[in-house]
Amino acid sequence: MRLVKKHLRGGKAGHAGTLDPFADGVLLVCTGRETRTITGLVDAEKEYQARLRLGMETDTLDISGTICARREWRLQEVAAVQEIADRFVGEIEQVPPVFSALHVDGQRSYKLARAGQLKSPEARRVTVFSLKVARVSENSLDFTVVCSKGTYIRALARDLALALGTVGFLSRLTRTRIGPHTLQEAIEVTALPQMFNKNSLEH
Repeated sequence: MRLVKKHLRGGKAGHAGTLDPFADGVLLVCTGRETRTITGLVDAEKEYQARLRLGMETDTLDISGTICARREWRLQEVAAVQEIADRFVGEIEQVPPVFSALHVDGQRSYKLARAGQLKSPEARRVTVFSLKVARVSENSLDFTVVCSKGTYIRALARDLALALGTVGFLSRLTRTRIGPHTLQEAIEVTALPQMFNKNSLEH
């Protein structure tokens, strides 16, 4: 966002849904009058591709954290894992990660967590439209999920690992779609300066 605003020279800009620092993929950025459409875009369903590392859990529930738990993982067939994953499809109760931007007691949850005050945010209802397991290995599994706004894939991965009898964290996360907007349509952040310069010349 800082890069976009720099090239807009004070113009309006906003984005529809944040991405975790370790993640990549689709981030919709609206500028000028299009910022009025952000609310509708934030409400759109989202699709992710993820890799769940099994047998270890980190405090952040992703690859950037510190290992805080270990539990044996016994390899299972894709069909058996999919059967358990199907339990998470539909409207579910989800406890967001303590390392999140949600407010707890008037402060950002991640700030409390960094200060050693681990207070879990309140559970909330989210919807998982589909959860498909693509691959299972000795220490990880890959899955694709389509979900509603407000769904934490890190929390979903945590709960899926627990349902499989182990612990886990996300080692990879890519957002592949927001509503009708796909990763194939996206441009790299590094291409933004050239795009803005081109638009300036055309106008």
